[in-house]
Amino acid sequence: MKQTKEESVKLYLDFYDKYTWPLEIAETLLEVRQYLTESTILSLFQNFYFSHKGQRINEYSEFSIPDGGKLQVLLDEFNERTARFHLRRVQEIIANLSHYQYLCKGKNQNEDSLSLKEIGDLQLNDILQPAIKPNLLLNDDNKAIKQNVQQLGLSSFNPPPLSRKLKGDLFYIVLKTIESVELIITASNLGFYVNSSQGRTFEPTQKSDCYYNLIDLIVDQSPSFKKELINAIPEQQQPALPATIKYNHKWLSVPEHPQTLDHQRSESWALDLHGFDISSLRDWNEELQVFRSLPKMDLIQKLNRDKALSKVYGDFVEAAVRGACAVVDKIIQPLNPMDIECQQVYVYNQIFFSFAMETPEDFRQESGPDATPTVSTTNCDFRNLQILHKLDIPGLSVLNTCLVDYKGRRVIAQSIIPGILNSDHSNCTQYGSIDDGKTIQKSEEFHKVMSKTCEFFHLDTDIVFLDSNQQKYSMAGSIEVKGIMGSDKRMYLLDLLRLSPRDYNYQGENNQCCVLRYELLQNYWVVNTIQKIKQNNSDDPKTQQEAYQNIQNLLIGNPKEGLKLNPALGTKTILQQSEKLIQQEEDLKKLSQFLLNQAIPQLIQELAQPETTRHSDLSISDIFHSHGVNMRYLGKVISFIRSEEQPSLRLTLERVVFAKTLKHIFRESMRKAPQNQLSQVLSHLLNVIFSNSNTSINNNKQEEKKKKKKNKNKSTQNGDKPHFKCLIQTNNYQYPTYQEVWDQINKIAEARYQHKIDSSILNKKGFHKLSCLRELCQQIGLQLVARDYHEFQPSDIVGIQPIIKFIEQVSEDAKNNIEIGQKYMLEHQNLHQALESYLTASQIILNLHGQMHKELANCYSKISAVYLRKQEYEAAIHFQKQAIQIYTAIYGYDHPLTIQAITALSLYYFSTKNYKEAFNHMLHTLYLANLIGGEGQEVFNQYTNLSLLYSESGQHQSALNCLFEGLEKCESLFKSFQGTETQQYKLRISGYYSAIALEHGEIGDFQKAVEFQERASDLLKRTLKPEDTRVKEAEALLANLKKALNEKRKDTQQSNLDSRRSFGTNRNQLQKTEQQQTQQVSEETYVESDKEREALLQKLRAAKQSMKFKNKNQMDINRYILAQQLYRQQQQQQKE
Repeated sequence: MKQTKEESVKLYLDFYDKYTWPLEIAETLLEVRQYLTESTILSLFQNFYFSHKGQRINEYSEFSIPDGGKLQVLLDEFNERTARFHLRRVQEIIANLSHYQYLCKGKNQNEDSLSLKEIGDLQLNDILQPAIKPNLLLNDDNKAIKQNVQQLGLSSFNPPPLSRKLKGDLFYIVLKTIESVELIITASNLGFYVNSSQGRTFEPTQKSDCYYNLIDLIVDQSPSFKKELINAIPEQQQPALPATIKYNHKWLSVPEHPQTLDHQRSESWALDLHGFDISSLRDWNEELQVFRSLPKMDLIQKLNRDKALSKVYGDFVEAAVRGACAVVDKIIQPLNPMDIECQQVYVYNQIFFSFAMETPEDFRQESGPDATPTVSTTNCDFRNLQILHKLDIPGLSVLNTCLVDYKGRRVIAQSIIPGILNSDHSNCTQYGSIDDGKTIQKSEEFHKVMSKTCEFFHLDTDIVFLDSNQQKYSMAGSIEVKGIMGSDKRMYLLDLLRLSPRDYNYQGENNQCCVLRYELLQNYWVVNTIQKIKQNNSDDPKTQQEAYQNIQNLLIGNPKEGLKLNPALGTKTILQQSEKLIQQEEDLKKLSQFLLNQAIPQLIQELAQPETTRHSDLSISDIFHSHGVNMRYLGKVISFIRSEEQPSLRLTLERVVFAKTLKHIFRESMRKAPQNQLSQVLSHLLNVIFSNSNTSINNNKQEEKKKKKKNKNKSTQNGDKPHFKCLIQTNNYQYPTYQEVWDQINKIAEARYQHKIDSSILNKKGFHKLSCLRELCQQIGLQLVARDYHEFQPSDIVGIQPIIKFIEQVSEDAKNNIEIGQKYMLEHQNLHQALESYLTASQIILNLHGQMHKELANCYSKISAVYLRKQEYEAAIHFQKQAIQIYTAIYGYDHPLTIQAITALSLYYFSTKNYKEAFNHMLHTLYLANLIGGEGQEVFNQYTNLSLLYSESGQHQSALNCLFEGLEKCESLFKSFQGTETQQYKLRISGYYSAIALEHGEIGDFQKAVEFQERASDLLKRTLKPEDTRVKEAEALLANLKKALNEKRKDTQQSNLDSRRSFGTNRNQLQKTEQQQTQQVSEETYVESDKEREALLQKLRAAKQSMKFKNKNQMDINRYILAQQLYRQQQQQQKE
């Protein structure tokens, strides 16, 4: 579609008699149709066509409309396909009313007077505000929905007779309303109407008016239907979630509702094809290769190409996940049923499915004893495949791939190379070896493509291999990477593990999968290049410019001169010995040492930063990978961290190791457990690990006794009547004991991560069981009922959902605009240009991926930060709310990115002096940080942030309460690890003391301010050198506080003296009165009784559990701290 000016052509909905949004530049009618189809305003009118000046427009051909033109949207006649689609759409709306309910919930008596934006703001606030509510992570989507119709589906009178087809009948629908009235509806080419059929008698005569919309017909026939349904569908757009978001499950759920009779649900289940579309058989590989070959010379071409790729990636993921679940559930028949289960392969919906195995013995080898690839192999292969997708090397075709973990099994879903299923691998392989180097294939055409690939991966392009006949082959990279020529004459690469070199810190045949990450190679090359520049000490600016330009080219994926590593070293392949080979082996050893000596210390340094987000396993993994450090180095990293110096960080990493170890145990148990005992096995393991070790065993014994008693009663009632028993006994599964489980945990943790774990980890101070349970459930796809657990029951296991890894489509234009915006913000302080760059990036992402994408949320957060700098607070809050909505839809509330976004929103509210909203949101983030991370650095930071908000708003007592709470948690954590003498502890505690001193100074209590600041200065003097700026600043603050205290004393004495002289009070009487007042204040303030001190301690604990800061609890906290001080002073005096 061609047009000259933006927003010059408008859409006119003829059947609504109103205009809708204007068309944007470079939109096609197919895109417009897709957008209209996904909007709520046309959710019930999907059968339409476009018209201009009374002529129907072909949506697939190019046309032009003059400026100011009107494009009409008209309803079309039904055919059987469109009528069935309309029926299906109505069934989905009726069955999934919750999809629309959340848009109109939460009404109050003043809502009618609010604008739509204000209503949306209130709804978001209702979601975010309940900081301490028990079911915070649940939403109202799971509430039971009242039934709107009893039955709506295809009638048994189908198919229509030939005579009725000539009169326009397409098919017949049976409708049973809430009033228990059964009607037969005719679907015709003009619409839907009720015919005269009753019971078993077929009478096609029209009985009611004909409606184009089936909903209108049901409303006409059922008076109560309109009240139940129509009001719940607002006239506003609701974007559909991308396929990749549908499988980001929530680990908590409400209890399942009792199953109700639903004909539509049973029909959907009976006709479920598990992602297979019989109407259009899709060739996933051809679609991907065609879209990848689209031109990308200008911005419009790039956007069209990226949008097409994003569409095919999303559709493939959805089909792959549904197919993989069907494979695991044994719904699909394998191609080789005579082989063992782990070697069976499947082809369904033009997708190739295979298994990857995970065993404790060979988890780091390329394949198991049955030649099935291991999970580690598939992870490395998929990681390199993602890089190839981003590099987009000319002449190289890549496969669309998705990894699905479901019920303990890893399923590999791949698009099919044309011709590979009809021929042997040896006939298709034109580069590399398929028999461990016995025979080697080489093609010059493939060699060029492989050489270009090796340049990007820092691999040598001239490695000499020897086959079984000692014949030499000069190859690019490793011969284990296979080059396949498909029947479409495209070149593909398979088995990409050896695109990464071996890790020489893990040598031996049992560590074949231990390879180095691509990020480490990048970092190593950059560091070496910079060192060479410094060593040469070249004063020639041209030489320096070329060197730095080489680094920039490397970072954007176009290196002129990179590393020349040998990925075949340490593998089973035979190499020709040479001096070059010895040098390459030394290079790999240096690279492995670089990982230990530089990458890991830099990683620890970043993890120790207060601003680093390390709430969950996902955040830890991202930080590890950004430094090029594999997760198998977790134990090594923990060994470098002293628990007494950084207890919070060490606890976090130990929790990650523990959760990952449990993941492997649960996966193995799910694979071995019988299907009918899966919930019992999972609940038993949860009880053994997180609850009393005897709980699950006792429950199982009680259940067995009940079953035996029940069977005995049945046999007694039946007497001598013959009866049949189940011939297949599946109750032979041996439930592991407490000791067996913990022995297995320790064994796996030490083998995989070189870290020892025992049951005492759960009793460590600061270790959060709930955080560990959350991470475990998210890693294995387990969904639990949301409640307080003392023990787990099989009924608490709601379900298991698939965990997926897929290829993400990243727009380079959007990424570049974000980087440009950051450069304008940080370097040039140009807010206007930064805002334009961010808005451009957000429009690109919105055009490619729709409204629900993580990068769009990132853009919205940056846009809100720019508006905050420009002091346009309403706009900042608006965009930040949109970012929170996207993060919540994708990741859920309990995710680090969501917490960061809510924290920023609270600060934005604070900037507008909306203190109530600011405090509520900050308390919300405090609760979530404690939920997913336990008592660690993030929680301490949240207490500090909250105290700053209270202090700036003038609520200094509340600020003190937050600081005292954070101080006590920090002291308790360090004391549990004997870390009170470390520098980290003293610096952190001194910071709390200084903050408390400032707050006391704000309320005029300079005596306490001086006391706490003296403590801070004393700690800093004992920790740092006298010339340190922090020591000098602390001394200066202490001097100012002492000066203020002295001035206050003078003013107080002078005012008291003046007032008493006016009443004739003599000096002795004045001193006596002052002594009495001082003694009275001391008796009222300080608590000298051990019993009262213990009572106050209990009150303090109760206040912490409620996580509310009431006035009474605030006084108790202060009195308890004063009591502790007095008690210490008394003990010191007794010693002296």
